[in-house]
Amino acid sequence: VPSPTQIQVTSNNFKTVLHWQYPPVPETPHFIVEIKPYNPGVYKIVSTCVNISAHSCDVSREINDPFMSHWLRVKAVVGSQQSEYVETNEFILHKHGKF
Repeated sequence: VPSPTQIQVTSNNFKTVLHWQYPPVPETPHFIVEIKPYNPGVYKIVSTCVNISAHSCDVSREINDPFMSHWLRVKAVVGSQQSEYVETNEFILHKHGKF
């Protein structure tokens, strides 16, 4: 199963969204998104973005500290197979967001 591509985070006025692309496949792919804040430094599933078919995920509610580093990752699930996770670069709302 191919991994998602062109993964990026956009943020406007605290609305923070992870976007990605995915190649056409015979079965509908679903996606699982996880977020890792710098502290505690472990990934957790974004509950609103489990087995979604959209190519984006609103993670605004997951980022509570605009000065803390976060990383996001997404994987594809097609049928009973899963892709590898694809991880974003470090995202800091205060630094990378637009206000």
